[in-house]
Amino acid sequence: MTLAFYLAAGAMLALALALILVPLVRHGRRQGRSRSVFALVVTLAVLTPLASAGIYLLVGTPSTLGGVEPPKEMDVDQAIAALRQRLKEHPDDAQGWTLLGQTLAMLKQPAEARDAYDGALKADPKNVAAMVGWAETDSLVRGDHLIEGRALALLQAAVAASPDSQKALWLLGISQFQHEKFAEASATWKHLQPLLDPDSNVAHAVAEQIAQADRRAVAGNAATPAAQAPASAGTPAPAGTAPAPGTPPAH
Repeated sequence: MTLAFYLAAGAMLALALALILVPLVRHGRRQGRSRSVFALVVTLAVLTPLASAGIYLLVGTPSTLGGVEPPKEMDVDQAIAALRQRLKEHPDDAQGWTLLGQTLAMLKQPAEARDAYDGALKADPKNVAAMVGWAETDSLVRGDHLIEGRALALLQAAVAASPDSQKALWLLGISQFQHEKFAEASATWKHLQPLLDPDSNVAHAVAEQIAQADRRAVAGNAATPAAQAPASAGTPAPAGTAPAPGTPPAH
């Protein structure tokens, strides 16, 4: 791998950490969260970008690169361009595609992120992080924000391959809720529940969604337009289909 590629990965890793960690730390300070919750936030912030980065942990150690002096720091656009060039030359690099998808998603470029995740899936059809990422970004690109079709199939495959994938379970429950399968949504989120810190805001939000799904299931699966899917279980967009800030990351 080239030095430019390592620097590109490092720049995007630093961006990912900054985008996730800084707002959450500030929020935790304002709310006076406990040490355990703060530790969870830090852990999730670190694990999210690293989940598919793997070998990119070598970044920042010039000695591992044969003593070559690193050039000037790259900005984000340059880092992305360098990674794109790397992937153009090595389209079978599933980890690189996934890292690009995660970065573009954090930069709120869901259409491009979805394309990157698609590249990861072409290189590795069993890449769980890419499956979940594609489903999430597809819901953001769609005008109705529904999770269905290929997105739903990918989530189901992700859960089958990784039953404790928090984000896959979260999004699968959202899809089930959107399609008025309230009992199934409740069951999916109940599987997610014990994987969370019980004192976290995430766990409380999931508990509220389970209660809402249970109420609707008991009420006889009363018709609920997809556009009225619970905002706390979805994106800031009206239809709400991807996790809001603070929801489970892709594990």
